[in-house]
Amino acid sequence: MESVADEHSKFTVLLNGQRDLDEQWNDFMQQCNAHDKHARKRCKRRYYNLALMAKLACNTTADEIKNLIKNGTRTFLLDAVRNRAEELEKMANLLRATVEEVQTQDPNAILAVGLAIEINGDCCRIGRLRNNCSIFVEIASNITLTSDRSYKYSGFKEICHVINLQHYLPSLKLNDEIKIGSEVRGRITKILKNSISLMIDEPGIINSYDYLELPQQCKLLNLQKATNVFSQDLDLAATLNADFLVIPQIRCKSVLKMLRYHIKEHFRFQIIGIIDLEYVNRKMLDILALIKLLDFLWLSNLFDLTPEIYNYICQDVIPAAKCWKKPLIGTVPLKRCSDFRIFENHDFLTKIDCIFIEKSEWCNKYPLIVKKLLPIKDYRRGVAPASAALREPLSSYQSAVNFIIRTISTIECQAIFLRTKCEKAAAALGCLEIYCPVFVIIATQDNVLNNDEEKIAKILNFKRNLRLIIYNKAMNFCDYTPLDYGIEYARGCGAIEVGDFIITIDMDTYGGEDSVQLGVDEDVVIMRAFYVPPKSVGEKLIC
Repeated sequence: MESVADEHSKFTVLLNGQRDLDEQWNDFMQQCNAHDKHARKRCKRRYYNLALMAKLACNTTADEIKNLIKNGTRTFLLDAVRNRAEELEKMANLLRATVEEVQTQDPNAILAVGLAIEINGDCCRIGRLRNNCSIFVEIASNITLTSDRSYKYSGFKEICHVINLQHYLPSLKLNDEIKIGSEVRGRITKILKNSISLMIDEPGIINSYDYLELPQQCKLLNLQKATNVFSQDLDLAATLNADFLVIPQIRCKSVLKMLRYHIKEHFRFQIIGIIDLEYVNRKMLDILALIKLLDFLWLSNLFDLTPEIYNYICQDVIPAAKCWKKPLIGTVPLKRCSDFRIFENHDFLTKIDCIFIEKSEWCNKYPLIVKKLLPIKDYRRGVAPASAALREPLSSYQSAVNFIIRTISTIECQAIFLRTKCEKAAAALGCLEIYCPVFVIIATQDNVLNNDEEKIAKILNFKRNLRLIIYNKAMNFCDYTPLDYGIEYARGCGAIEVGDFIITIDMDTYGGEDSVQLGVDEDVVIMRAFYVPPKSVGEKLIC
């Protein structure tokens, strides 16, 4: 048996010991540098995430819809004016089948896809012309405008169909001036039972679905029978199980008020309104009252405006929408994906919540905004427009939530996780001041959302910077709490990593839809801020 002295006298000789040590040190330093570089890169990529809404056409394929859903589009628009009823039903069935297929391929994701239907509203529009081509009318020529539906999809130079003309015929008089589109003007020379004849005073081009401007159009419609104007469109939207109703060329407050009351009484649609801003500004109408009657405001033309309308939108329209907490939808005129660089840092993108895109005529494809993100210019500086804005957090719970978040979360905060049943409280976090994505977690009993959950999910799809996580009990293998499930879901998507600073907010609100007050009576708000921990071994094996 060897002695203790002999045992201690043994030693090991390491060949190239210093070089091995240097190599280990270099590997360690490379990993540290790579980690620091990755951390700096993530810190610099501070973006707002804008919602997306896309318009479906008759030639839209299932693969294009899948690509749209993959890139974050959660709301789709169907035009009930330019398409026949059978075409609308075909596109709606294609959309539902595609969503079910995407759901089947990825069972770990429950999609809440909203369907919007654009109706004609109370305005008058030219129908589709022959072969959908434009026509040129000369001065002193005659053109007949009729309400005969036989000409709705095949109008000619001599006779054109006008939608909703039958509702305005009793109020029209001889020698009234009518404007067609942006160029053509004429005077009524003959009034028949179902049509009128115009003598052209100012020649120009007439396109399919151009708007007609009648004298005192807002006051010509009989409010007692105004529901008849919308009845056919509302029944069509109900048949297609639409969630949103898009109303263009809004001018009259009384007609919109009547329509809103009728919809809330008999249907469940949310109203997306396109206000005729030029008319409202010229007539000095109450824009605040019009926006109050809408659920969403759509600014259809943002980049081709006169200075007067531009100032009117910035100074009156957008502040009024922010005052009533109405989400803003903006149309960005994209022809291809690279066009987004032109508008990437435009001031309008800091104000709207949702970008609307449609199929490009240039390449017959959707200009998918893969980079649908807006970089933050200077996150360290906040400017209060007035002293009243500093007192607002004391009186508004949406601002109070944002004030707390801005106070606690620095630019290093990578994500905010929210569980709530209140759509208003969730929408309060999708504001301009938050620099990181907000994950809204909705837990369902089955794979199907109930009515309240589905309504909240489809409304939140229009909010900027909000991402929905919808799951059921079968997906929750590890029996996580809703917030923990959201954290693990975001970790799996690559949105957060170990060591990231995150905030979780758990809201249990029991107030009604119009009377929600956070932190009062039975309402409970629990907020925690912590760093993302690593996964335990058991969780790794189970998940």
